[in-house]
Amino acid sequence: MTQGKPELIETLRVDPDGQIPLLELHLERIARSCRELNYVWDAQIWLQAMHLALAQAPSQVALRLRVLWQAQGAATAQAEPLPALAGPLHLRLSATPLPALDPLLAHKTTHRPWYQHASRLLADDPSLFDVIFVDDRNLVCEGSRSNIYIQDDQGVWWTPTATGWLLPGVQRRALLNSGLAREAEISLDALKTARALRISNALRGWQDALLLQETV
Repeated sequence: MTQGKPELIETLRVDPDGQIPLLELHLERIARSCRELNYVWDAQIWLQAMHLALAQAPSQVALRLRVLWQAQGAATAQAEPLPALAGPLHLRLSATPLPALDPLLAHKTTHRPWYQHASRLLADDPSLFDVIFVDDRNLVCEGSRSNIYIQDDQGVWWTPTATGWLLPGVQRRALLNSGLAREAEISLDALKTARALRISNALRGWQDALLLQETV
């Protein structure tokens, strides 16, 4: 953190051939956050940190690239191999709702108090991929590390509308841009009775998921 402000995070997938499929969407999101949070933004500094980390990383393997951006305009980055995951990915529901319209929920930052318990659960249980959150009206929001989708009886995929308590994921944006998913309010009952579930994030793409019964 710098001058009391959290750092902005972008976590990118780098394919074994070195391509970063969602790079432009990552840059769009962090630039938007800098504008809205009054951070200095310089894409060249951010990209230099990214390239330095990739130059020091293994080649010919999928990578997890994490770039941190400080409020005054400095960046650090780290890249490491990204292990494969077998699906469907297991999810649980959080028993604690997200706070109403906290402005930082719409930005990916190092200030993540809402997800501390979920992060500990995920670290302790490698078979669990994510914890899904609702708000105080029992509307579905997101996971601690992914966006959530339900399929209706016509085969259409829906994801929660990007309101003040939802981080607009870059893979989510790519799916909406392509027409593969649409936005709508999703109730907790709709989530529990959905024909099928998927999650998405920049590292794992769009994957089938299974909601386990117990809340956490």
